[in-house]
Amino acid sequence: MDGKPIRRVLEWLLNRDLTDADMAAALDVHPSNFSRHKDDDDYPSFEELATLGEHFHVSPRMLQIAFGLLDTDALVLLNEDEMKQYLEQGGGNHMDPTGSGGKEVRKSRRLSARADRPPL
Repeated sequence: MDGKPIRRVLEWLLNRDLTDADMAAALDVHPSNFSRHKDDDDYPSFEELATLGEHFHVSPRMLQIAFGLLDTDALVLLNEDEMKQYLEQGGGNHMDPTGSGGKEVRKSRRLSARADRPPL
């Protein structure tokens, strides 16, 4: 995840600060064990991401993709809310937002909203 710690990603998605104690409680470990473990090369593991996602009501699958434990091919498995979370935490940086190799896509005139109809 480009060197981003899981705590920072969760703080961004939850829009609040998290302490080591919050993270330890979510993982059901003693805070001192979490403090020692959080800088390990293999942190967070697949299971830890699942546990953190479930605890903080964030998609575990999205976290596993974002941290490289699932291939980006798994993006097709995400529902709309999970995809929104993935894009919000910066996972969509490699995607072309225009979908056309950098060219602006023109909308069909037939699909334009009509002024005499309310929006759906």
